[in-house]
Amino acid sequence: MELIKDVIKVDNRIDFGKFQTFIETEAVVPDKKSDVYDIVKTEGYIALKKIEITEGKILCRGSFNYNVIYITDDKNTVSNVNGKIDINEVIEKENIVQDMEYMLFPEIEHMDCTILNERKIRVGALMNIRGSLFDKQRLDIVKDVSQVEGIQKHRKEICFQDIVGIEKSESVIRDTITINTEEVQSIISLNPYAKIKESRVADNKVIIGGVLEINPLACTYDGDLVELDKVGIEFTQFIEVPGVCDGMTEETLLSIADFNYVFKQNNDNNTGLLEIDSTICCKVKVTDEITREVLQDAYSPQKIIKFDHKLIGLNKALSSTTESFVVRESIRNDNDDIQIKDIVSVCPSISIENAYIEEDKSVIQGIIKIDILYIPVEGLRLVYKLSEEIPFEHDITIDNLTETSTVFNTACIEKVEVDLNRDQIDVNIKVKRFTEAIDKKSESFIIKGEDQGEYDLTKAPSIIVYICKEGESLWNIAKKYNTTEDEVAELNEIKIDEPLKPGKCLILEKKVVLVD
Repeated sequence: MELIKDVIKVDNRIDFGKFQTFIETEAVVPDKKSDVYDIVKTEGYIALKKIEITEGKILCRGSFNYNVIYITDDKNTVSNVNGKIDINEVIEKENIVQDMEYMLFPEIEHMDCTILNERKIRVGALMNIRGSLFDKQRLDIVKDVSQVEGIQKHRKEICFQDIVGIEKSESVIRDTITINTEEVQSIISLNPYAKIKESRVADNKVIIGGVLEINPLACTYDGDLVELDKVGIEFTQFIEVPGVCDGMTEETLLSIADFNYVFKQNNDNNTGLLEIDSTICCKVKVTDEITREVLQDAYSPQKIIKFDHKLIGLNKALSSTTESFVVRESIRNDNDDIQIKDIVSVCPSISIENAYIEEDKSVIQGIIKIDILYIPVEGLRLVYKLSEEIPFEHDITIDNLTETSTVFNTACIEKVEVDLNRDQIDVNIKVKRFTEAIDKKSESFIIKGEDQGEYDLTKAPSIIVYICKEGESLWNIAKKYNTTEDEVAELNEIKIDEPLKPGKCLILEKKVVLVD
């Protein structure tokens, strides 16, 4: 007997859950900056520059890049101080092996700043890491059997998801923006944000079209806080993924790895140059639906062949889709003594707090946190901040979704629109949601076999009348009684693929071989 082997690659997506940690540092205000009187706002982004997976551990290295906007000691000027907090976290988790792939992303749940004295502050951030891990298995299976007399083979067509590749790439974005400096003295905030506009899979690569949005906030020579025109710097990124092609499905995570800027004034022509130097990191996962025929069972009516089977859970992609929805909220200024004159900054962030399946719907629930800076008509402070947490819920319908299915979700802010209506701010937030729904189905594979000699059929009855039971197939009956599906079907005048009803009688005949 000859066993012809093959290899099947099985990928398993595992929900990472949420790892949470608090990071903080104390910072001294640079000499060229004025003393701190009051904190207006703390903002920033997390850059995970290195992730290593070892046995039972995940090592995350990067930085929290913060910018603190504050009112100076003269109470009439706004300034800022920025810096970095190093991140060096070791996450211990069971069932993690060294060759796992990952699609992890950070998010900031909360950040704040405390004044220690007029020259020293403490900056802290509550950071979450979420995403997925991917386990790879390679299984040697038997795809065919030969050199066996009368061998009967049962093949089945299976369909499963294959992860073709997970790769990442970085690209540097540089641009120079001209700013009118007749009134602008300094830039105190840019609040950068990278987002995906479009993506597609081509031969051996994924093409990402994105935009780096910056929201300049400036301080004038008169000490006023003004919002400059928003700038979108478009970029195209190519991520090499061997073996991918058009028609496959991609999932993309985009993040800022580094962001720097220099503001230069030119007093000769009253213009200024804002030079942007940023690094964007992009990680993609490309999957394909594989359909292949596998040998699930085999036997010989004449020979005793023992096969070892193994059940393997295969992922079947039910859905992979991107959908946008809008969250609307009206935010009121609870301070009746302060009237809003102008909105100068709107900064939202989003997190998914709960996800569940309800019938054929995948539901997510989350929080959008939004910070709004505004200038008052009259007030004790130059600028005020409104903070609001907006809950949201969104569902999408997925065909063939069951309670045993697993749904993976990510969400990002696509667009924010605000409208000031007296002391009420109407906010429209467009959210982009990515969803991948997977159902796991176990399939049986032959992994090895052994020829144990010939059957002794001399004592077997010549004819058997067999009464079919619930769930039985012609294959199982023929295998049990050392015959074939063709012989049973021909003798009983039925079709091989005809369903067997419980109680149906079949005649099974022992095959006699005459030796001359």
